[in-house]
Amino acid sequence: MTDVSSSARPPAQLGRIGIILEDPIGRRLIDGISAQLELTPTILQPEPLSRSALEDFELIIADEPTARSLRTLFAESTDQVSPALVAVQPRTSLPDDERPLKQSLFDGLLLLPEQPSVVVAQLSVILYAHRAYASRFQSALEELQLNRRIFRSVTSGITIARVSDADLPLVYVNPAFEVITGYSAEEVEGLNCRFLQGSDTDQHGITLLREAIREQREITTVIRNYRKDGTLFWNELSLSPIRNRQGVVTHFVGIQNDVTARIEYENTLRESEKLATAGRLAASIAHEINNPLEAVTNLLYLARTTDDCGDTIRYVKQAELELQRVALLTSQSLKFYRQSTAPSRVRASELLRSILDLYAGRIDATHIRLETRESDDEPITCLESEVRQVLSNLIRNAIDAMRQSGGRLIVRTRPATDWPSGLRGILFTIADTGTGMSPITLKRMYDAFYTTKGIHGTGLGLWVSQEIIVRHHGRLSVRSRSEGPSTGTVFQLFLPSSGLPG
Repeated sequence: MTDVSSSARPPAQLGRIGIILEDPIGRRLIDGISAQLELTPTILQPEPLSRSALEDFELIIADEPTARSLRTLFAESTDQVSPALVAVQPRTSLPDDERPLKQSLFDGLLLLPEQPSVVVAQLSVILYAHRAYASRFQSALEELQLNRRIFRSVTSGITIARVSDADLPLVYVNPAFEVITGYSAEEVEGLNCRFLQGSDTDQHGITLLREAIREQREITTVIRNYRKDGTLFWNELSLSPIRNRQGVVTHFVGIQNDVTARIEYENTLRESEKLATAGRLAASIAHEINNPLEAVTNLLYLARTTDDCGDTIRYVKQAELELQRVALLTSQSLKFYRQSTAPSRVRASELLRSILDLYAGRIDATHIRLETRESDDEPITCLESEVRQVLSNLIRNAIDAMRQSGGRLIVRTRPATDWPSGLRGILFTIADTGTGMSPITLKRMYDAFYTTKGIHGTGLGLWVSQEIIVRHHGRLSVRSRSEGPSTGTVFQLFLPSSGLPG
């Protein structure tokens, strides 16, 4: 008999054989060969038999009717290894064509009487197979129990939904989910996770989630959910499909984290960047308005002191032109700071013109040559104030990169197609011949609080801009060179025509 290490078998089952046979000759045969199998025999009565009374046996040998009842009894337990079950029938009572069928019902089938050496060989094979199975079962059971402990101990919420039902009902939630949401496992079993959304279903993240479920792919998104007591929390949800051996998706597993504190912090940073942008632009606007107001003051003084009516008329007309310049700056400023509450249709040229007008004074003061090229374009649907903020950040950064020695600022717009997504839209190009960015800066430029401007920068401009672009389904790419005969940076911003639904 091939030996199987006892460490792989449950100690309570090792070495015991239960014998339930009416034929005394068969009982003595099995009892006699037990020593050769290194088993301790125990004679059992057919009735009554319970699952607990048989758990300590490694092998049970019983008459076929009794073996059938034991087979049903053992099938009721799935969390431990049942004893190997061998049925015994008289050799003359079983036709040869029925033997394979009988064999498939049990771990083994003995036809008695039989030579002891043959019985030993048959039982040795049965024992070896059973012990190998018991070893694999024990390892799998330990792994399953470990996984259960992991699921119950992690601080992230875990949900498992079944795909066989069209409504994706929950079949499992861990304790962390109960803590995060306030719902117990009994309350949510069989429900779709959408109950956490309440009536707040008009969310971009939910749309992305539905698309991922329909396409049976992974996704990570942040959505607004509501606890049992009605309080809102931001849920960072990672959803993954679970496939069987045939590649068919059978379940979805969701990992949920309450990121409310992080979202509130990021919102605070965005508001801080808006205030910083407002402060910087306020200084530029004040400078731009101060120049024409000084000109108006001088022109009115000249008009008041001259006796020539022709000169007076000319001075007044010039003053009117300067006031028109002030009115334009004021109008553009209001457009920039007017908060968008809903997406609107706007042309790229209108967005750029308002920003370039505000920075006209700084462009002239730093000896920058502005080159613009605007192609005919269709309106894009966007949150106008947010897109103005992004373009303002890019243009301001380009001006800052050339503030020491001047240079060229190239601003272009043209219709384009984003080939990865196939979306049609507008491509903004903002290029400068400034100092450029080092490889380290290029890697970290979207990190919050990373800045190369010292006390003059917040490090939030491009971080906020990237978030706005992602929300508009856009794309921002950059090329830059900080060494060599020619330095500079080129930003290209693509915004789809329908980045946000109007």
